[in-house]
Amino acid sequence: MTLEKIVLKTEKTDCTGCRVCASGIEADNLKRAIARLNGVSKVKVDEITGKVTVEHDQEKIDFSKITERIEKLGYKVEILSRKQIQ
Repeated sequence: MTLEKIVLKTEKTDCTGCRVCASGIEADNLKRAIARLNGVSKVKVDEITGKVTVEHDQEKIDFSKITERIEKLGYKVEILSRKQIQ
């Protein structure tokens, strides 16, 4: 098993930038959508900063599949960091 931790910055693309989209419900929906992916072991979504931290098994899922899922939910994604963990 090869674990990787990625930290992403997300921003909703279908609004004018107000903080209404950064609700707990929106964060929970994003977290559930990522957590359902096979190979994802841990997800943390910070609704205030828009940061999403994901731990996943690189042998089961490539990080690009995670970012694709987030983008399909209407978010712009920026990769802040990637590192292997044990």
